[in-house]
Amino acid sequence: RTLASPGGGGSTAAQARATHAKLTRDYRRMETVFKNTQLDIKRRKGLAEARRREAAEEEERKRYAGDDQEEARRMQLQMQEDRLAEEIIREREEEIRNINRGMHTVNEIYKDLAHIVGAQDSGVGVVADHMEDANRNAQAGLNQVQKANEKANSACVIS
Repeated sequence: RTLASPGGGGSTAAQARATHAKLTRDYRRMETVFKNTQLDIKRRKGLAEARRREAAEEEERKRYAGDDQEEARRMQLQMQEDRLAEEIIREREEEIRNINRGMHTVNEIYKDLAHIVGAQDSGVGVVADHMEDANRNAQAGLNQVQKANEKANSACVIS
């Protein structure tokens, strides 16, 4: 069958119009189905892409959460190390203060000793002077005893 016969009549033209209308309707329906299918595919691709992004973001969050926990642990360790270092510094400062106090005490002791030695030095000088005087006096006394002995021996005649 042909759509339009060259010598035909009106019924073939009507059939051709009806066929054309049916084909146009079918085409439009198929076009709508096709467009709807395309939109559905785009929507599904979008959903799949959104799910993929969501999964990737969730993975990133988990990784960052792990990184955050790791970072928190690192920060905690760093803070502990800082506290330990500060405690060591405080202990060293306290020891330095103790050493400084000890040095001041030793300095005071040396000053006191210098004062005592200075005070005793004059006493030692006096004692040394007295010893020299006593030595001279003893020597003078010895000389007098020897002279007296000589005189006593020469003046005494035994008959």
